[in-house]
Amino acid sequence: MKTPCRSLLPALALATLFAAPVLAQTPATGIDDALRIARDNGVATITKIEMDDGKWEVEGRNAAQQRIEIDIDPASGKILKTETD
Repeated sequence: MKTPCRSLLPALALATLFAAPVLAQTPATGIDDALRIARDNGVATITKIEMDDGKWEVEGRNAAQQRIEIDIDPASGKILKTETD
């Protein structure tokens, strides 16, 4: 007779294989971190934030009310690009 633990091992192994890609896609820098990083780097008012092309894109206005856009690497939290108009 099989023990219940042995019959669960194949199911758990399959579940782990299918869950791994989902876990790998979760950015180390979440939306709250991206918002904080953007504010710390001159974005006074945030109008839009989204994950696009593998990076956080934050749009808004700086203290001088100029349009500003900051791209943030979700793996490291480093600023990839800053543009102001």
